[in-house]
Amino acid sequence: MNRKLFFTIVITIIFSLFLSVEPGFTQKTTQEITNIEYPGMPELYSNLPEKVEETSGVIYFENALWTFNDSGGKPELYKIDRTNGKISGEIKINNATNVDWEDIDQDEQFIYIGDFGNNRGNRQDLKIYKIDKKKLTGKDKQSVDAEVIQFNYTDQADFEIQNRKHNFDCESLITFGDSLIVFTKNWNNGKTRMYKLPKDTGQFSISPVETFNADGLVTGADYNQEAGTLALIGYKNFIPFIYVIQNFDGNGFGNNAIYRINLLKMKDSQTEGIYWKSNDEVLISTESSGDWQPSAYILNINQVLNLAGFGQ
Repeated sequence: MNRKLFFTIVITIIFSLFLSVEPGFTQKTTQEITNIEYPGMPELYSNLPEKVEETSGVIYFENALWTFNDSGGKPELYKIDRTNGKISGEIKINNATNVDWEDIDQDEQFIYIGDFGNNRGNRQDLKIYKIDKKKLTGKDKQSVDAEVIQFNYTDQADFEIQNRKHNFDCESLITFGDSLIVFTKNWNNGKTRMYKLPKDTGQFSISPVETFNADGLVTGADYNQEAGTLALIGYKNFIPFIYVIQNFDGNGFGNNAIYRINLLKMKDSQTEGIYWKSNDEVLISTESSGDWQPSAYILNINQVLNLAGFGQ
């Protein structure tokens, strides 16, 4: 039996077993990506105040959700009181501007904020702000100076304005060991490119490590170090999706198990941020858009995979 026929039979068997176990889900496997049409609605974690109606990224820090506004907002992070959806703390970055903040992540020592949104394709001042957690006072209102990591893409030569018609926007950032990794939002072809850069202050020219056909617009990312799982969030045709990429090694997508969860009941929402709150659960942020209010949701990824027949 040739290899192509073997894999066709295996996929057909898995598909049949899956349908018999859990009606309501549908899935298909194409180019090693398993698509899951999730019929449920993530649980509301917290409403967000109007002040952060353009929430663009989230982290969980000091037992609370933190977020910020994207382009044109103040250079501030906001702590959200889950019980009432109001701001209970603020961190102002003294030496920063918010040209287009798009994502946030952290390691044990630092918080990283990506000011690299580039809708028009002509930005040449891409940067990541690096905040030392030791400098944070814990007060309700505080301010801090940040280190600045600046970078440019070696493969971008054209800086003419091409509003939402190019492949050099970026809205996603993760920490991975001694590196930072960013993923582009390709307006033109729906793919995403992965780049790596050091966590050190300085100016860096970065080259693409790998390109992944996301089949949509990638708007956020987070890496679960303990589980070794990467999550990418985005949307296509106003339907949000989450990619779950297992055994991610920081060097590419390789032959990893990749699942795409399409969040059908969140249609028309603008999902922006994602963060692993635990090994099982991710926090998701949505901007104010249409009938959707700025909010944070929580989704148990492993439960979704288990219900779809792909649990471990």
